[in-house]
Amino acid sequence: MTESRHPRRAGRALSYRNYRLFLSGAIVSNSGVWVQMIALAFVIKELTDSGTWVGLGAMMQTLPAVGLGMVGGALADRFPRRVMLMFTNSAQSLIALGFAAMWASGVDRPLAYIALGVVNGCVNGIQLPAWQAFVSELVPRRALLNAVTLNSAQFNASRAVGPAIGGVVLAFGGPGWSFLVNSLSYVPAVLVIALIRVPRLAPTGEGRPNIFKDGAAAVRYARTHAGIRRAILIIGVVAFFGQPIIHLVVIFADDVFHVGEFKYGILAAASGIGAVLNTPFVAIKGGQIPRSRLVGLSWPVYGLALLGFALSPYYWLAVAALAVLGAAHIATSSSLNTVVQLQVEEALRGKVLALYLMTMLAGLPLGAQLQGALADLIGPRYAVGTAGVLLAATALWWVISGRTKVLDLN
Repeated sequence: MTESRHPRRAGRALSYRNYRLFLSGAIVSNSGVWVQMIALAFVIKELTDSGTWVGLGAMMQTLPAVGLGMVGGALADRFPRRVMLMFTNSAQSLIALGFAAMWASGVDRPLAYIALGVVNGCVNGIQLPAWQAFVSELVPRRALLNAVTLNSAQFNASRAVGPAIGGVVLAFGGPGWSFLVNSLSYVPAVLVIALIRVPRLAPTGEGRPNIFKDGAAAVRYARTHAGIRRAILIIGVVAFFGQPIIHLVVIFADDVFHVGEFKYGILAAASGIGAVLNTPFVAIKGGQIPRSRLVGLSWPVYGLALLGFALSPYYWLAVAALAVLGAAHIATSSSLNTVVQLQVEEALRGKVLALYLMTMLAGLPLGAQLQGALADLIGPRYAVGTAGVLLAATALWWVISGRTKVLDLN
């Protein structure tokens, strides 16, 4: 399809049929993921009444993806990514049905839900590198920044829609229905991926993936490319200090603001709403503003918004703070993802993206576990507020010292 004559418009990548199909299936399935995520955090909190357990649940859902991320990256460089995504989405649909069956049968042991979450994390570890790398097959290079931004936007749109729907489903149907909604959300995703037609890329390796060899190759490549190295380090810091609030917001809803399931859903959706509202700016202006400047502005705001949320005396003020956090998140994460996508060679795209995602996925659960445990010891406000201060301070130090300048390399 011929590209639009307006290269700076927000929906540039939507000129391509394959990308439109991909995006439509992604926003449905990812919305379902968020419905399940808030339901699972709710179940663990209800069964244990413990922030430590909530953090453990988040960690055990995510850490398997860290261990298998490089395997997924190697597979994404060897086999058709479209076929991989059809299999992994189908598997996650079945896992969601397993959660629904457990709740319907009265299982009340948190470890049972965490164990199935581990299985889901394993599948997710295989899927994520293929998902990120697949974007580059759907649009030409000149539309890649817009495609990455819109991909981040759909994720954050689902983070706005999913928790809001999840709050309603939790309030009126309970966790079982939430898990079922997630299972059904994968059906349109598999269907649209099946409709996508892309030329098969030549494989970059033979035989079975070697996690140590492929991981070493990705690390060596990242170490010798300063922009990619810095992007990976920054996303790790953001994931450790900033992203755990995704899982810990249930503690604030229950123990700080004392609200029910519906308002918990709104609180969980707030950051996604902020990201969606900021998407047009990032999609249109992101290609015109140096990535170092965009990250240099949004990253400190991310930390300050997290601190503002932790200190908010009122529920709706906390919602507003999370909306600002979400706006900062999409500017930061989409810029960093774009740095990697533009600077990496195609032959190593899957493996280097796997390294990027593994860093992010390792930071989030470790941060969630630490902040969840601290929430039990010193209170959620102090735990999350400290994370906000450290995130903002680290960002300001990197920006002032000029360490983000290499993000502008191509």
